[in-house]
Amino acid sequence: MGKAVRVSIKNTQINQWGERETIEFVTTGSLFAKNNSIYIMYKESAVSGLEGTTTTLKVEPHRVTLNRVGAVRQKQLFKEGTGCRGTYVTPYGSFKTRVQARKLEVNLTETGGSINLDYELELNQQKIGRNKLIITVKEV
Repeated sequence: MGKAVRVSIKNTQINQWGERETIEFVTTGSLFAKNNSIYIMYKESAVSGLEGTTTTLKVEPHRVTLNRVGAVRQKQLFKEGTGCRGTYVTPYGSFKTRVQARKLEVNLTETGGSINLDYELELNQQKIGRNKLIITVKEV
């Protein structure tokens, strides 16, 4: 379904003490357009800690919806300037999430592009830190 693409993901998490951890990985996936939205679908890897999970991103000009199914289930909306609640279900338990998107830049077409997202993350009303996520998609 859709065009074959290479998905590059770089996530930098900054915790409450200012410590940074960056995870980068590249995988293959698919890209397709439907009802004025662009969808990116890919399988997570052991690098992300979400092996056995498929992630789908529904990308619109001013918001991104993340949906994960498999070993982990998660649904989360990212919209700049808006606090959005979601759920995160793991084999170890369920968590309520809240993200506050500081910045959301979407430069994506049916042939590829990028998403730049900067957001604060809370799990069960506990601030976890700030994430800077860059997703780049290119046709293969």
